[in-house]
Amino acid sequence: MASDVIRDGLGVELIDGADLVVAAVFRCDADHTVSFSQFVESVPLHAIEMLIARARDRLDPFEDGKPLSYGERDA
Repeated sequence: MASDVIRDGLGVELIDGADLVVAAVFRCDADHTVSFSQFVESVPLHAIEMLIARARDRLDPFEDGKPLSYGERDA
């Protein structure tokens, strides 16, 4: 878990054995969006699936109480 005051949100990071962030899911409370970022070329699918599942659990709801699915309304 990582908070980001500048981007107004909270994220869940996937960290490798060398303590480098290889992927992250970020919840932006300002505009009710959730985004996935990958910082290395290759990440195993099962690791991405685990990251997304953990993010759904840990990042829900937005700071104002709206569920993460609220941000998907315009998708």
